[in-house]
Amino acid sequence: MTEPIVSLTNPEFTDDPICAYARLREQSPLVRIGFPGGPRVWLVTRNEDVKAALSDPRLVVDYSNVPGHQGPSVADQMVAALDLPDEFRPYVAANMMLKDGKEHARQRRLVTPAFTVRRMKALRPRVEEISAQLLDALAAKGSGDLIEEYSSPLTGTVICELIGIDQADQPQVRKWMNEYTDPTADLATSAQNMVGYIKDLIERRRAEPTQDMISSLVQTTDDNGDRLSDTEIISMALLVVNNGHHSTSHFIPNAVLALFDNPDQLALLRARPEALPHAIHELMRIANPVPTAGPRYATEDMEFAGIPIRKGDALTGSYLSANYDPRVFAEPEACDLERVLERGHSHLSYGAGPHYCPGAALAGIEAEVALEHLLLQRDTLEVTVGRDALRYTEATPGGARLLDALPVRL
Repeated sequence: MTEPIVSLTNPEFTDDPICAYARLREQSPLVRIGFPGGPRVWLVTRNEDVKAALSDPRLVVDYSNVPGHQGPSVADQMVAALDLPDEFRPYVAANMMLKDGKEHARQRRLVTPAFTVRRMKALRPRVEEISAQLLDALAAKGSGDLIEEYSSPLTGTVICELIGIDQADQPQVRKWMNEYTDPTADLATSAQNMVGYIKDLIERRRAEPTQDMISSLVQTTDDNGDRLSDTEIISMALLVVNNGHHSTSHFIPNAVLALFDNPDQLALLRARPEALPHAIHELMRIANPVPTAGPRYATEDMEFAGIPIRKGDALTGSYLSANYDPRVFAEPEACDLERVLERGHSHLSYGAGPHYCPGAALAGIEAEVALEHLLLQRDTLEVTVGRDALRYTEATPGGARLLDALPVRL
């Protein structure tokens, strides 16, 4: 196999990632990358090509769907990488985001009723209530960590209530949720506790359904009478915890920093608060904490973006690179809350194609409420440390880069 052109562990990708990815993007639409001791993959660098990769039926998320494949499945690799007991393999294997074709379409069809835009919009008053309570508590203290004391409990509580976690149990469940991204935590124990809780919740909601996600998933059937298994429901709850909580809780502080870095845009938003829903898309473009899509595997020898790809090769799209592609975004490094794109063009922070994020509507609502409450309803929020004092944890090389804390004063 050809040696990788570049390693994402190089300091340039943490010191100045926008510039580093711009160099790769102009070098080639696909760049061979590698990680120490890990596989070599193709990094897709340009917006339209990333979008195409996420929709191309020749590229699959489940490696076992590659004809003649050898080696462990994606689920097996994830269980091994996270050091989880074998008992978790069925929940990883049932993950909707690791399904292709008819299997994915079936599960998505049964999950969709729990995530309709109408259902998500109905949550907004409760999101606003939770946000106001958290900000009142933070204001009473005068200062604190915006992530630990606001954005994480905001999104964590919303996800708990969406799933159907009883209020008395939410502090413990949020603790398990936060341990998913804590490298010092015992992830296996947290995951076991979470699975056990959801199993019990499924039984209770089957007996006495309410208006929450678990109740919806338990009750939903399609025209053929098909329904989700308990394993699939547990897997979906874990997916919502991982993708729905952490990404938005870290987007919020990133967006605050982006607006403070662009005071003219913050002033524009304060003068025209009705522009906030549109502005969220620009902030999602530049402040998304998730830099890459999950890998796709070529099911045949093929040409992609003009580059020969071998059957079994892995491709991963760079959201960060795609969201700064000048072919789609004029002056991509500028934060322009009034940016208007040509039809068919968009940021890719929610993905694209069959695996487009089902929780995008909820993420947008949480982001709108947070920024309205933090920056539009008040003008006293201050970050109390310099940018050079901020520290980040990178989950994996080239993976999610999460801010450790954002000290603020109200």
